[in-house]
Amino acid sequence: MRSSSPSAQDASGHLQGLARRIRTLRERRGLTQEDFAARCGISVSFASLLERGERSPSYETLVQVAAALGVPLAELFRVEEDEAAGAHRLVELVRSRGLSRAEVDRLLAVAEAMFGQREPGQAAPLEEAPRCKEPDCGRPVLAKELCVAHYHRARRAKTPPSPAGSQ
Repeated sequence: MRSSSPSAQDASGHLQGLARRIRTLRERRGLTQEDFAARCGISVSFASLLERGERSPSYETLVQVAAALGVPLAELFRVEEDEAAGAHRLVELVRSRGLSRAEVDRLLAVAEAMFGQREPGQAAPLEEAPRCKEPDCGRPVLAKELCVAHYHRARRAKTPPSPAGSQ
């Protein structure tokens, strides 16, 4: 008979959360269950049970799992909310690429330029795509304020380039 006390339900919920976290981290690293199990020193069957939340891992197993996934032990217990999922992916990108502080600063500058200053959770303002400058056209711009058709037409109408060496 299973206990349905609040503490038993909490423990079960935490075990399911741990299981989801282990599976998510394994999948993010592109590991199969077989590769993961081999890195952890556990059987594939036990790895599967862990990822389904059907077994409670020992402390030693958790240490092996964290090492196999290349994360600190505490990372296995971090609750990841949907909003925070993207932030974790950015941290993972920085770590996996070994970006320097200067490169991270450049990445942040690009993000600022792309998304500007806005309150957390606030949707980005929808901007109207630029339209072709040719009268009565209105198609989206490809380059030089012209749509695809007008841009290529203008390029074809240009004079041929001068012979090599004369500038």
